[in-house]
Amino acid sequence: MHMIDSPRRVSTLYSMKTRIAKWGNSLALRLPKALVKSFALDEGSAVELVDHADGILLRPAAKRYELKELLEGVNKDNLHEAEETGPPAGKEAW
Repeated sequence: MHMIDSPRRVSTLYSMKTRIAKWGNSLALRLPKALVKSFALDEGSAVELVDHADGILLRPAAKRYELKELLEGVNKDNLHEAEETGPPAGKEAW
């Protein structure tokens, strides 16, 4: 597993050899327990595979939130009053 410090510099944080195995009509990699734990991965976790100059970069996929899911977290304890931002400064329609 690599971490990109800059577009051209990759530092190795964890390294192990593994083999690619057949899984149905696809190929699969087995991830070691320590690496899975380090990145809080579970079965079904979304990951990204990135074609990188140094090889293949594997990283947890960024969580995508739905508006409904975000609004479910709003309650009377974390709802704030509206903020006055002044008159329109451009072509805003409010």
